[in-house]
Amino acid sequence: MTRWIVTATALLVVLGMRTARAQYDVPDMSTYAPPIPTSPSDHVISADQAAALQQQIDELKRELARQKFNNNGGVPAMNVSAPHNGAPDIVEDVDSLMKWRTSVEKAEEKAAASAALKPSVKVGGRFFYDVANFSQNQASLDQVGDAEDELKLRWCWVELGGNVLENTTYRLWFDVAAQVNLLDVYVDFGELPYIQNFRVGHFFEPFSMEQLTANKYLETMERSSPFLLGRNMGVMAHSDNSKANWTYGVGLFVSEQGAKPPFYESDTDASAITGRVTYLPWYDEASDGRGLIHTGIGYSWRHLGDGNTQFRNRPDSALAPYIVDTGVIDADYYHLAGLEAAYVYGSFTLQTEYNWVSVDTDNFGSESFDHYYVQASYFLTGENRPYNRRSGSFSNRVVPYENFFRVRTEDNYICNGAGAWEVVYRYAHDDLNSDNIFGGVDDRHLAGLNWYLSPFTRVMFQYVYSNTDDPVASNGELHVFQTRLQIDF
Repeated sequence: MTRWIVTATALLVVLGMRTARAQYDVPDMSTYAPPIPTSPSDHVISADQAAALQQQIDELKRELARQKFNNNGGVPAMNVSAPHNGAPDIVEDVDSLMKWRTSVEKAEEKAAASAALKPSVKVGGRFFYDVANFSQNQASLDQVGDAEDELKLRWCWVELGGNVLENTTYRLWFDVAAQVNLLDVYVDFGELPYIQNFRVGHFFEPFSMEQLTANKYLETMERSSPFLLGRNMGVMAHSDNSKANWTYGVGLFVSEQGAKPPFYESDTDASAITGRVTYLPWYDEASDGRGLIHTGIGYSWRHLGDGNTQFRNRPDSALAPYIVDTGVIDADYYHLAGLEAAYVYGSFTLQTEYNWVSVDTDNFGSESFDHYYVQASYFLTGENRPYNRRSGSFSNRVVPYENFFRVRTEDNYICNGAGAWEVVYRYAHDDLNSDNIFGGVDDRHLAGLNWYLSPFTRVMFQYVYSNTDDPVASNGELHVFQTRLQIDF
């Protein structure tokens, strides 16, 4: 009877082992052997663990040998690894199991190394629909003509990006709203000694908090400054630390290039050196940035390869006409400087920037212009504008405490989710008049209401009042009523 019990036990053990081998799992050997790791992170064991494992395996072999000795009536088996009465080779199965485990570990390590060399791809996008209605007085009609009401697909972006290597990323973004415009097209090398990151391609120059805040995270529908640099081809060293209280970026670019598509061909020098540094004197770690003070400074020296430049601006609406315009200025180079600051306390945000330009003109010598804005916002529903410490800007997603919804329950009640609601005010001033160039002076007031239905969907309502003086007329009043539906994914 004991012989048959032992034989049945051996059969059950072997069947359990072979089932585990088929399922890439390990049977429960109780005290004989520890379980085989189920994730690559568990594959590395210490020397003490390996010794204990081998000791348990040896004990299992000895126990199996004793059982075979008893089954033979006390006669030692000639070969403990040989089958007895048709029973499977248990000891040999333990050895093969250990060999299988080693082969699996090597295969997984090889697969992980291969995956680390294969570029990853992440697909995203965004689209903005804008509609605007305009009202003007006669002075504004004389200045800019009739501003007609308009509906427009403002942006329609396709976004590709990912990793090339573990410390190297790439980005390919393009806009197809009207014609194909290349936006970000670059490779970024990270984790470098001293400089942290190095970027090559077509991307935003490191200037202005407003410019470096992505358009899907802006509090207003458009940026305010006529001196923003946009995207150009170049190289840039920059920081990339989500825990630091400072950022930096400095690069060499092709000046005044544009994005349709990025291309430059000339024997003349068209270059720019642009840099920006930011610092957080105070950042409340406990609340993850619901309280902070941001400061920053930027500078750009720009040599003009085509021998001219132009500054102009709209009244905070992409559908409105230009209301201030210097016209084409013959010049060899110009200097651009910027100061920026922001204060966040809970749901309240206050930010401001000042830009100053000095142009070395061919006809009049040095001519200067400036711009500034002051902007405040407040979340009625308690959220806050999340700050991005990697870029020194507010380029992070607002996540409502409660998404918008309106449903009828089984009790026939209507349940609502409000989403997040934000009110915004901005005052902006452009002065494009100098001693010999008269591009106009403009003062603008913007009041807005932003409704975040979800972290990826937003509706914006804005009213802009603009008052402009230029050589044509004074006190040109333009009223803008505009709405945007914004979705990104």
